[in-house]
Amino acid sequence: MSDTGAHDEMKLFRFLQAQAGVSRRKALDLVLAGEVTVNGEPVLDPFLLLARGAVLRLALRGHPLSIEPREARVYRLYKPAGMLCSHDDPFSGNTVGRLLRADGFLGYTWVGRLDQDAEGLLLVSNDGDVIQAFTHPRYEVRKVYRVWLAESPPERELHRALRSMERGVEDEGEVLRILEGRIEGHPRHAVITLAEGRKHEIKRLFARFGYSVTRLLRVAVGPVQLSDLVPGAWDRLSLPEEASLVDLARTLLAQAGETPDRDL
Repeated sequence: MSDTGAHDEMKLFRFLQAQAGVSRRKALDLVLAGEVTVNGEPVLDPFLLLARGAVLRLALRGHPLSIEPREARVYRLYKPAGMLCSHDDPFSGNTVGRLLRADGFLGYTWVGRLDQDAEGLLLVSNDGDVIQAFTHPRYEVRKVYRVWLAESPPERELHRALRSMERGVEDEGEVLRILEGRIEGHPRHAVITLAEGRKHEIKRLFARFGYSVTRLLRVAVGPVQLSDLVPGAWDRLSLPEEASLVDLARTLLAQAGETPDRDL
């Protein structure tokens, strides 16, 4: 069933997704936690239908959100090694959230996460559909990583390990699997493709073969490449790239039975 009736109504969590740039799951959790007010009153029902023009004030954790339709935007960010994928952390000021706020990215979040010692591409967006479609493993968005090891195994041995990873490796009761693996470069390193990202998955995979990862660099998320960005830098996708990515996110959600966001 659609979230809209002749485009006159939208469920509260969808409205929050669109205006705050958070994922579907996060929007649901925020409403259920009492963190959202509509016209000054807390609302605990994320599925409450809001009529066009009925929302005069919308606030998240006391912060007013614009009720005007927001323009979907997508940026690339090179997360440096050592930076936490967190909005805030009580033990470290070196977080992605603080970097974004310092650069004026209010109401933005990022696709997925990278371990603190990993580096590379994060997609940053204010669009809930982009965050949902490119983060949740059900949509099987491909992510590409370059992996450098402490060891220097013979190429044939590393090749065999990558083929085993493609078939699947059991670890801690889970089957970990890569989609593709190859060997490249000087110094030699592995290039692997995943469609999901379980906790420490890449390190766990290589550890099963006795290897230690010394550097992990994400170079692609779906069709978006890290390209020539340097650590800590960001740039906006070109308008055609951005429109294509937003359309892809809407398509992935629709194929999975999700209803993409619509403007109120």
